[in-house]
Amino acid sequence: MDEGNSIIYGLEHQTRALSPQYESDAIRFLIGTQSLKPHSNQVHVVELEEDTGALHTKVFKHDIGEIWHLRCSPHDVATLLTTHNSYDPETSQCTMGVSIFKLPTVEVIPKDLDDLSAIQGRNAEEMEHLKTISPEKPEEEIRCAEWHPTDVNRIGIVYENSVIVHDVNTGAALASASPEGKSRLKFTGGKWNPHQGHCQFAVLQDMHIKCYDTRTDCSKPAWSIDNAHRQLARDLDFNPNRQFHLASAGDDAALNIWDYRNGKEPIFSRTDHSHWVWTVRYNTYHEQLLLTGSSDARALLTAAASICDMDEDGRRLSQVLEDGVLQSYEQHEDSVYCAEWSAAEPWTFASLSYDARLVLSRVPRHFKYKILL
Repeated sequence: MDEGNSIIYGLEHQTRALSPQYESDAIRFLIGTQSLKPHSNQVHVVELEEDTGALHTKVFKHDIGEIWHLRCSPHDVATLLTTHNSYDPETSQCTMGVSIFKLPTVEVIPKDLDDLSAIQGRNAEEMEHLKTISPEKPEEEIRCAEWHPTDVNRIGIVYENSVIVHDVNTGAALASASPEGKSRLKFTGGKWNPHQGHCQFAVLQDMHIKCYDTRTDCSKPAWSIDNAHRQLARDLDFNPNRQFHLASAGDDAALNIWDYRNGKEPIFSRTDHSHWVWTVRYNTYHEQLLLTGSSDARALLTAAASICDMDEDGRRLSQVLEDGVLQSYEQHEDSVYCAEWSAAEPWTFASLSYDARLVLSRVPRHFKYKILL
């Protein structure tokens, strides 16, 4: 794929769920659709052939309902979980749930022309349904579900008013965290802290960020960042290389980076978007590179180099990039709900908008060489 040309993949139904596939040498992303039509939702596996820039896809059925959130397992390349909403015509009610599936194969690129014609003529395939976890109250909303970073048998599910760690095999609740008293401020999302022994789960609660220790049931956060945004906080991501740094994004159009040991003020802040920011992601290898996606129909590649020019021992490193937007990607025509880095290739990323458009792009070569050289 040429660095200056993004590749666009269009789907039939609206989309807001995207995940890179882990534990693979291929550049693969999984997309979940959000159609209101019964038995019409799908999971698309999209693989980029790096040498030629060709896209290869496989499509799987997701008849259980519209997909609001999707995460591939970091432990098994063929396993994924979806947060979904399904409509029951008998009760006229919608019920959310989290389901775990296994793909029948992870191979996407055909080995010869005969395979290619067979794939192109094939309808959506079935996934193996392993487990569905439903809320105790059928009307309760589920915001997202995240695999535990190291324990293959655990997932954290963010509900409206609590975070519950579930056993993947039985669905049983192993630990829970919820605020003291009856808070009117609902949880809107969350993520495992990859540091601190993999026992902390951070959640977004209105404008705030709260992090709970999941080793026991608890009501008080281990740490918090109050008023992380002036309006609703939409997403967060932990710096993979620095254990106390995380980035957040919100409806105030801001990208903020925090040292949560002192969360009074962000250590880095940008407001380059013109509308709500739905997603923020650190590059796995190069922490000064961040992706954001917004309702202004843009994905931005931003450098936060000034706070990454010190090593863990406090020694100053050379700052190779200037802070600010490196590139704006404007191939979308609707809200960009997701942006994800490839798990296999650190310079490639994907952005996904509600108008069923996936855009695959690369970090411009001159920025890449500045970082590497």
